[in-house]
Amino acid sequence: MRYFVVVALIVLGVIFLRQKKAEDSAPQKTTEAVAQAALTPRPASEHDWAKAAIDRTNEVKQKVKRERASNEVP
Repeated sequence: MRYFVVVALIVLGVIFLRQKKAEDSAPQKTTEAVAQAALTPRPASEHDWAKAAIDRTNEVKQKVKRERASNEVP
């Protein structure tokens, strides 16, 4: 039983060290990449999908209104 515990601890230690090395070798994100990711819209979650649909509808309506206004040059 003692041997099992010792082997289990050794295996867990090896796994832990491999994960730490993988984290350290992973490339660090620059602030520009983080800022760019924040600017992109997130997909609607299951709880606010209706609000997202309404917001998108309003955006499209405003865009069409602006395009029609710019096309009606007298």
